Amino acid sequence: MKRQKLVIEALAKTQEPVEVRFAGLPDFPPYLDELMELTETLGVADRVKWLGFVSDEEKRNLFARAKGVIFPPVDEDYGYITLEAMLASKPVVTVSDAGGPLEFVINEENGLVAEPTPESLAEALDQLWGDPSRARLWGEAGRERFDNLGIYWPKVVERLLE
Repeated sequence: MKRQKLVIEALAKTQEPVEVRFAGLPDFPPYLDELMELTETLGVADRVKWLGFVSDEEKRNLFARAKGVIFPPVDEDYGYITLEAMLASKPVVTVSDAGGPLEFVINEENGLVAEPTPESLAEALDQLWGDPSRARLWGEAGRERFDNLGIYWPKVVERLLE
């Protein structure tokens, strides 16, 4: 569902030295082995880090140091990762069939929306990696969009009780 394989295939097609960090534990451990083998086969193992479980504090630190956040799921219902990235002022790279993240990511305004192919995603990653000042502006625009949406618990509870 999160398309880690697509990210790895895209990474192999980038022109820039894009690096990726995967956080979280796999639902199916043999799939992680398959993904790790794919990074070796495609020659990108040195640009991928497998972090496993990360605490909330570690996650905040990862977001703080990231150039952007890649989130290319298939028809995600909401996409908290997108909101976490926006809250951290980081641009999001997603795909045109991602579902929920598309409610928040505006292409070339606060992130990038690629087609769900390795080639298109690689192009988006190169664009983000190759222009840090633009990426920073997109991240700032994402934070502004987050703030304008007013997605905070007090407001959510107030709306639910209306």
